[in-house]
Amino acid sequence: MTGSTIDTETAAGNRRLASLAHDKRTVRVQDVNGQPINPCHPARARQLKRKHRVSLVCRHPFTIRLDPECPAEDLLQFFEEDIFL
Repeated sequence: MTGSTIDTETAAGNRRLASLAHDKRTVRVQDVNGQPINPCHPARARQLKRKHRVSLVCRHPFTIRLDPECPAEDLLQFFEEDIFL
């Protein structure tokens, strides 16, 4: 057999690696001080941005930072909903 064997996961761009696909479906989140915390779903990030509870830090990779003026109790409610879903 001549030539190199190609991994079927990445052959001709037909499939994406699971680790790469997962990264594209999450939004990185930073606390008020800029320290990374658990990522969230893009829909959750849009909801927080629409309610002015976060600010955009970077577009690639998409990263948001929690607003210092937003009460922490309200944000905990959002993240607790993700746990039970």
